[in-house]
Amino acid sequence: MTELVRKIIIAMSILAMVLVSGCTDTVQSADPVSPDNVFVSTNPVVIKEFQEQDITLTVTNNDTQAIESVTVSGFIPFTVTGTGSLNIAGKETTAQSSVLNAKITAPAFNTDVNDSAVTVSYLSGMDEEGKQITKTKSVPVDVIITPDVQLQFLGFVENMSSLRTASSETWELKKGTNATISFSVKNHGQSTIPVGLLTVEFDVDNELIANDTSMEINEAMARSGTSYTKGIQIPVKDDAPNGETDVYVKLMYGDNVVDEQTLILTVKL
Repeated sequence: MTELVRKIIIAMSILAMVLVSGCTDTVQSADPVSPDNVFVSTNPVVIKEFQEQDITLTVTNNDTQAIESVTVSGFIPFTVTGTGSLNIAGKETTAQSSVLNAKITAPAFNTDVNDSAVTVSYLSGMDEEGKQITKTKSVPVDVIITPDVQLQFLGFVENMSSLRTASSETWELKKGTNATISFSVKNHGQSTIPVGLLTVEFDVDNELIANDTSMEINEAMARSGTSYTKGIQIPVKDDAPNGETDVYVKLMYGDNVVDEQTLILTVKL
């Protein structure tokens, strides 16, 4: 065997080993960021049934590895109709946070909200095929879904015998007499509202003129239903100062204001 042939054989052997080595290499997998290192926070959600609403979440990455394609992938009991997407770098000295926006649509107001939770998904790490791994993080959120109701035909009238006459947003009377307010409630939602679920509160801003009062809505209302025309009297104090005060009329679902309008009451000399 000549020296040249021997060198060629050695070179071909080295090349074959390199090729074999390259063919047997496998992709190195990498562990994803643990959900324990991803924090999600958002404000409580108060929304009327079947309405759409924007929400904002703060997502924090407490890992040195970045997370990518961070989106809102679910929100019990809502339907997620839109979501932003963002990448969050890994921490250096402190955790990295970013704001994530999404849009949700509410179900019926009587839906169970005890297990309400928002879920965020993200990509990180790498599997054996070289693909990023999808992980999720869920956190509970306080949720209140209210009926879609509204005050209508609200205003002052002459007395309890004139509840169905035209009302006024302003009224003038003498101290020691009664201010009469007429109103009804309209159900704009899709769900039936049972008796006693709603209350109307009358909050007199100047407590020297009159005291606050309230009235429960004692009719059920199906879709597009309306309560009877209601009337309530607010006694103006005998020693009330003359001048104006706002009267805030609030339609309440539990502790939640679902509609609010303002009337102006004037006490004259």
